[in-house]
Amino acid sequence: MTSEIKARDQSQDQDQNKKTQLNFSLRTIVISHYNEKARWALDYYRIPYVEHRSLPGLHMISMFKHQASSRPSPTNTRCVTPYLSAVPDSSAAGDLANEVKLHDSTQIAEFLSDQYAAPPNSKQSDSSSSSSSSGPRPNLYSNDAATKAKILALEERFGKMIGPHVRIYVYNEVLRHSPKSVGRAMGQNDNVGRLQTWIWTLFFGLFSWVLVKSLHINDKSAARSKEILRREFEHISRVLESGPPGPAYLVGNQFTAADLTLASLAGAAVGIGREDGYGAWVPQLTKARPEAQAFCEELRQTTAGKHILECYKLHRGEKAPGSSYGYSFFGLW
Repeated sequence: MTSEIKARDQSQDQDQNKKTQLNFSLRTIVISHYNEKARWALDYYRIPYVEHRSLPGLHMISMFKHQASSRPSPTNTRCVTPYLSAVPDSSAAGDLANEVKLHDSTQIAEFLSDQYAAPPNSKQSDSSSSSSSSGPRPNLYSNDAATKAKILALEERFGKMIGPHVRIYVYNEVLRHSPKSVGRAMGQNDNVGRLQTWIWTLFFGLFSWVLVKSLHINDKSAARSKEILRREFEHISRVLESGPPGPAYLVGNQFTAADLTLASLAGAAVGIGREDGYGAWVPQLTKARPEAQAFCEELRQTTAGKHILECYKLHRGEKAPGSSYGYSFFGLW
């Protein structure tokens, strides 16, 4: 029996190695929580990739040759990020016609899960693996159709009720109620190349004004987003508290794309930063004005907030060996 298990595990490792003969390139708005979701999915499955990082507005230069064929939504341009490109390795397939191009974080997470998750009925497929565990990771979308439907429904809810409102609330604090040095710091701290840092720092006032106007950010919209986030955290807390016995996750007893989506999209609201595993330096509400600090602490003390912190602690792994950052313009961008 032991020899059969070893043979099965070796076969799984060989299949995993074959699949990793894709060269992955991820283009991101480095501070974006939607882009953090795509980074997390790649890191969760230990997939090496090159990340080309940009700042808001400047991402249009990086994305000019990689635009979506159509606008994903009325609020997005064709230069939407994250953008994942997967090209077959030249030594294996070398057929650029088979390049995979994805412009949506959920599509990226689904694609990676389909390609790299542990096979159904394997010893890893039903485990609640942490970032330090070895072997193929479980399917983030489950191998059960009914369970997958629940996960996708939660992903969609968080994409509408968490993501946009975290962005409005946090941007309002950073761009309108914090010293300009805080906003300028988003272009520093090794987030992007030196040329982007220089442009962002010099023209920060303009970038800030455009973001505030285009996203309709003001105290009224931020107050509305704050209340929506408070209600969502209450709802999510009830879901977690009413789950089955065992490890507390949103769907069953296993970390899934629902948990990953919640943690990545809501992380900024509970003060998650680079030291917690976030894939970039971001301003933290724990250091914002007193009202924002109080709200951040309020969310952190909820069951949902504690769950987000725990997800980062247990499941937000580091980049796989071989991952790197991509630069252009002689390494300055």
